[in-house]
Amino acid sequence: SKIKFLLFLVSYVSGIIYLTTVLPIGSHEATVYYTDTSILHYLTHFANGWFGNGLDFRFPFVFFAFLNIPLFFIMSRLYLHNKNDSYLATMIFLLLPGIITSTILVNIAVLVITLVLLFVIFFETKQLWGQGIVMILLLLVHDTSVIFFIGVAIFSAFKRKRILFTLSILLASINMFYFNGLDVAGKPKGEFLELFGLYIALFSPLVFIYFFYALYRIWFREKKNILWYISFTAFLLSIFLSLRQQVIMTDFAPYVIVSVVLMVVVYHQTLYVRLPQFQKRYRLGFNIVLVSLVVSALIIFLHKQFFYILDDKSQHFAYSFYEPYWQMLELKEIGQNCYTVKNRKVQYQFKYYNIDACDEVGVSNIHK
Repeated sequence: SKIKFLLFLVSYVSGIIYLTTVLPIGSHEATVYYTDTSILHYLTHFANGWFGNGLDFRFPFVFFAFLNIPLFFIMSRLYLHNKNDSYLATMIFLLLPGIITSTILVNIAVLVITLVLLFVIFFETKQLWGQGIVMILLLLVHDTSVIFFIGVAIFSAFKRKRILFTLSILLASINMFYFNGLDVAGKPKGEFLELFGLYIALFSPLVFIYFFYALYRIWFREKKNILWYISFTAFLLSIFLSLRQQVIMTDFAPYVIVSVVLMVVVYHQTLYVRLPQFQKRYRLGFNIVLVSLVVSALIIFLHKQFFYILDDKSQHFAYSFYEPYWQMLELKEIGQNCYTVKNRKVQYQFKYYNIDACDEVGVSNIHK
């Protein structure tokens, strides 16, 4: 219901803000902050010095993540008849581990999700100019947006939408030839199992199983809309590429994860064609999946507390974020303003806290 959803939303937003403020800068985030020359550089520096915590470099990403909440709800209303079902779909979307992590960490995925949601809304409401503008923005923002354009082109070809087909092919060509598009070089390595592990981490295990089933069921039995074509194309391309190379999840995840609403559509289609007495096991299965999703989300939100119960803190999945921060506090306490590590990315973490690499005699070269 609306009341329950609003209560959930207040808790969720509070949890996200808490995470972004207490989580130290990661090695990837620090590397982007100091070396990236793309749009990520400007986003990470946009709010520099505003808050005095992690929001200084994460604020734009949190902003777009919060913007995605009403956008996803609006999109879900185009596919679901009942408003309460849209509340449910939006809640599931927000609880996905991939959505939570993309919200609190510096990455381009959250902005790509915003553009994909806008595109689907513009398409379903027949706003052609809006579709074109979003597609151009996506070309400029995401290096591998060719994945999206291929999905739209395939849909347009089947549905005989000539203008959309022409535009998607044109933008896909530009992306491949001028923005280098997808990297398909290298020898076959067989990263298939690793890819599925990443998808499981993105969705959580039980949700991923149902996601896979929903895409499969729609392929053979249900009406295929543009959202299915975008998600299914991205998912299929990632599988094909994983047979020969390591797949970068941020290239594909934004186009796959938005299909959560289709899972809810398939669930209700499966549920409501049966008499009430035969719906119990389907509702039970859904509740089990939902509980598992809540548990995985709580593990992320309460991750810091697990440090207190682990004898070996290095076994914690967020240890790489906290270790340089804790070392920085120790260095500050003893008055040392330099520290050298072999990993260059970790060195950038120290640099963010004004701890630069030492020179040969152990003196900070931060100002040299």
